[in-house]
Amino acid sequence: MIFPEEFDIIYYKKNHQDLQSLTDDLLLKHYNQFGIAEGRQCSLGQIRDYYKTINKNFVKCLEIGPFDTPILVGNNVKYFDVLNKENLIIRAKNINRINNINNIPYIDYVEKNGNMNVINEKFNIVLSCHSIEHQIDLIKHLQDISKLLEKDGYYIIIMPDKRFCFDHYISESTIADILDAHYSNRKLHKLKSVIEHRVLICHNDSSRHWNKDNGEQKLNIEIIKNSINEFINSEKNNIYVDVHSWQFTPDSFRKNINILNELNYIDLKIERIYNTIFNSNEFIAILKK
Repeated sequence: MIFPEEFDIIYYKKNHQDLQSLTDDLLLKHYNQFGIAEGRQCSLGQIRDYYKTINKNFVKCLEIGPFDTPILVGNNVKYFDVLNKENLIIRAKNINRINNINNIPYIDYVEKNGNMNVINEKFNIVLSCHSIEHQIDLIKHLQDISKLLEKDGYYIIIMPDKRFCFDHYISESTIADILDAHYSNRKLHKLKSVIEHRVLICHNDSSRHWNKDNGEQKLNIEIIKNSINEFINSEKNNIYVDVHSWQFTPDSFRKNINILNELNYIDLKIERIYNTIFNSNEFIAILKK
């Protein structure tokens, strides 16, 4: 088996001393009733570090948007980004992220608009980390990923759980949102996404969110005005504004992917979706072609 089970009974029991007396049936019942909400670890697949060596199991791998913290490293890994290595170094310096500059890899495929059609080969695995939520058209993104995958290839997605990041107060994305974005054929983020990202966000401290301290939104008139102007300038001058378009939880992502598959918009199916662990703001999904 390439990827761990979503719920590993042995792992769950081993990592939680208060559950040692429970039978296997009661362990699963406990996890469903209490463990998920408590963010208890139940599988190695929930941990980002697990994927740092996953490329050893595959011949050809691609990571999207590695910036200064690539997950996959090795001779069988290539990288795609909107900036080349030199410009990523400049960006890191500009935003005062100098500690990991030496980790920025050579970018094999560069396309300033994020168009992956420039990639002329196929891979056994594609991985993206905190990238999918920025995609303007989620369906097209998943279709483009499929074109890059060999048969039986996997797409590993590390994405924010909107409940435990600055997206907390923003509504979960629905199938209506996803289909509307696809048929709108937009090349830039819509005003709704810009307003949400600039105005309706809150703090990004996942531990505070887990402790029900969600803070307040930035409901400020000047910020709203600036966001509208930012959107107008984006439309007028064809400038990409980097914001979130999608807000998911593990359950809502599973539901939407299943619907898209049943409607034949995508040919990627869910292999695993690992629930968010305590004090983390991300979950991990694995789709298979």
